[in-house]
Amino acid sequence: MNRTILAVCFLCAGCAFSYAQGQADAKKLAGVLRGDNAGAAANNRQCKMFTKAEAGQYIGQAVDHAENAALGMGCQWTTSGQNGSVLVQVVPARYHEKPSGARGYKKLPDIGTQAFVVPEMGGWHAGSLNGTSAVHVMISGKGASEAKAVELLKESMKRDTALPK
Repeated sequence: MNRTILAVCFLCAGCAFSYAQGQADAKKLAGVLRGDNAGAAANNRQCKMFTKAEAGQYIGQAVDHAENAALGMGCQWTTSGQNGSVLVQVVPARYHEKPSGARGYKKLPDIGTQAFVVPEMGGWHAGSLNGTSAVHVMISGKGASEAKAVELLKESMKRDTALPK
């Protein structure tokens, strides 16, 4: 009987450890996907492109948080209620993808090479090649609009060129 109780205790302890380890692994994976393993958001090049106040102007809402995004190649500013966000991502040009088959897709030849804007997931996505990089922005929230997405793309391209790589 004592052996049975001891075996059950070890089994329960093993299950609890396995569950805790699974949670730790999930948090670690989420950090990698966000890019948190690349360092603090304050050190992320894209997070230095805009202040919280500037980012909030593109969605008409105050943002209170900036964090790494897109495997550390982007920065996302979010509102306190998570009902609005601004994302700026700069990747090597070879990763530029145009969702040309999406409903509402528009080419923006006056902005840059392969530039576009498209409604996406209740917000807006705009992108363009910018030299050896591709700049993509996504905005959502009560003040997000096609015009604001294009404005953010233009400013992000300008700031990307001005910041050291």
